[in-house]
Formats: sequence, structure tokens, C-alpha cells
Amino acid sequence: MDNNFLFFDIDGTLIDPSTRSTPRSASKAIKEVKSNGGLIFICSGRPYYEIQETFGIERNGAVFASGAGFELDGRLVLKRVFDPQLARAIMKKAEECHVGYNLLCLERGYSDQLWRNTVFEPLKNLPASVANRLLIHPFYLVGNYPVVKYADEDIFKINVQYYPDSDRASFMEFVEPLTTYVPVNSQANRSNSGAEISPIDVNKGTGVLMVVTHYHGNMENTYGFGDSLNDLEMIKECAHGVVMGNGQEELKAYADYITTDVDKDGIRNALLHYGLCK
Repeated sequence: MDNNFLFFDIDGTLIDPSTRSTPRSASKAIKEVKSNGGLIFICSGRPYYEIQETFGIERNGAVFASGAGFELDGRLVLKRVFDPQLARAIMKKAEECHVGYNLLCLERGYSDQLWRNTVFEPLKNLPASVANRLLIHPFYLVGNYPVVKYADEDIFKINVQYYPDSDRASFMEFVEPLTTYVPVNSQANRSNSGAEISPIDVNKGTGVLMVVTHYHGNMENTYGFGDSLNDLEMIKECAHGVVMGNGQEELKAYADYITTDVDKDGIRNALLHYGLCK
């Protein structure tokens, strides 16, 4: 019998944003799936250094940085990173256009001063424990360095933020033909828009393909769970695309199944729907 492959986004899918934890019903249901031979993977936009925890589940590995890397049992199996010359050109263009940016490398991140002013400056006088709770992940603060310390490490993804005086049009005109460009809301300030930028033809869907190809598996047995637009290619690539009830409406149009909200047993209800747990 072929293995089932299950891919879970983290924030808003596996983790309830209000509690910063995985609902017990999801953990229990996923454990049952794994005990029955299912292969469990995180499939996240987060970088490698931000997925080094259990997230309340037993997993086989992870697709990280929106498909740019594949980790299996703690070992980096595959990576698809930016060409260094292109990465430097994007950084230069961001500075010219007054666009904040954050480089996601394997073990740390690097951000320019605009990004740091937006994300970290408001937190500098708070205790570290408080500041970490206000950020998306504890490592986001301690694992991020000023961009002046960047020394040509592999870049898996670049996050950017736009501001009222950003020349967004010029920046987008430059990067969109050369990269995988996904518009998102800024984590730091919901009134400022931003984007996730990956190497060309790299997305969560290609991450799913990397995993299934590695196992010589069957794409008909793939299940993807997500809630936001950076999950779109995963939802489309998987034979069974599940969108959370709390997910973005644009994404729901591509779902094979729309489950309940993350905090209303959404994961478990989807697994029940497909007969993967009891």
C-alpha cells in the first residue's frame, strides 16, 4: 500500500494564532495518521532556523522557506537558493526604492535598517520574553542580524515590506520577472503590505514535488493544508487541497475541501473527512 503524504502550513493552519499552539485535536489526529503509515511534513514559509521545534506533532521532515529547502529527519536533503548576483541586485534595488527587506538564510536572518526599524525598534525596550511573544516566533528576534553582517551565505527567501514612500512599482517591475513573487500582509504592521520573494519556479508546490519524488511516492496520495496565498501552489499541487475555515477567501476557490477554523478542530475534521483518522 502506498504511503499518504501530508503537508501542513504552520501559522493559521497548524498553529492557532490566538494561542500560539497546535490544538490538541490536531496533534492527536496527526499522530494517528502517522501511526498508520502516513508521512507528515511541515510545509512553511518560515526559514530553517524557525522550524526547529515540534509544533505539537510528530513529523518526518519539513519543506521550509516556501519550497526552497527540504529537511528530512534533521538533515538538509535539497535546497534551491538565490543566485548570489541576483540576490545582491534585489537588495540594491530595494535600497534604491526604499523597500525594507529581510534575508532568510539557513541558520539566521539578516535585515536592513528599514526592516529593523519597523519590526524590532518598537520592541527594543521590552524584556526579551515579552518581545518574543509579540513576534511570530522567538527565533525571529534572536536569530536576526543587521544586513551589514551578511557575508554571502545561501539565501533561501527574501521578505520585503513596503512603506508609504516606497517606489513599489519600480521594485516590482524589477523583481517579478526574475523571481517567484507572492504578495502578503506585513507581519509587523498589517497596514503595510509586503511580499515573499523566492528563486524563480520555487514555491510550496515544488517543495511537495521534491518530497514525493525523494520517496518515489504517488502524487494521488498527497494532502496539503493551508490558509494563505503562499499556500496556493501547495493546494493546487496536492491531489487533496484543504483550506482552513479561517483561510483567505481567494485561496478557498482552489480548495478540494474547506474545513473548519484552526481553533474549531479544523485539521481533525479534514482528516476525518478523508477517512485518515477516526
